[in-house]
Amino acid sequence: PPPLPAADGAIPAVVPRPAGALNRIFDAVQEMKLAAGYTDAIGMDLGIEGPTDGGQDLATVQPALTAKLSGSSVLIGWGWEGNAKYLDQCEIQVDRGNGWTLVTIDTTPGYTDSAVHPTNPARWKYRAIYRVGDQQVGLWSAEVSVMVGA
Repeated sequence: PPPLPAADGAIPAVVPRPAGALNRIFDAVQEMKLAAGYTDAIGMDLGIEGPTDGGQDLATVQPALTAKLSGSSVLIGWGWEGNAKYLDQCEIQVDRGNGWTLVTIDTTPGYTDSAVHPTNPARWKYRAIYRVGDQQVGLWSAEVSVMVGA
């Protein structure tokens, strides 16, 4: 173990304790948590409970998309927006002039749409929504578009 800090006037010197002291503290805390009258509020007061991670409000999560033409592909940029631990997938749809259709359900940020481009110029629109399991969650992204074709 590292050397114990010395006293500096405001803080007294740390005094070594017999081996196993930390384990005895952990055991005492565990006994308190198992006691009949124990509540999380008591644990917060004692400093043995931390704030709980209430999770993200999945009703409000929304992907941010980008679309950029790169040669014969469209690069669709997306990310987890800081919510990766709450989400499983991102569903991406495209409208190539005949309504919205599924492009992919992706688990890795960033996607390359390599669909064959039309011979005449056309505007392809993309949108996305997050998924948890087999269910869509949150809000659809803002639509992004890119011009494709000759």
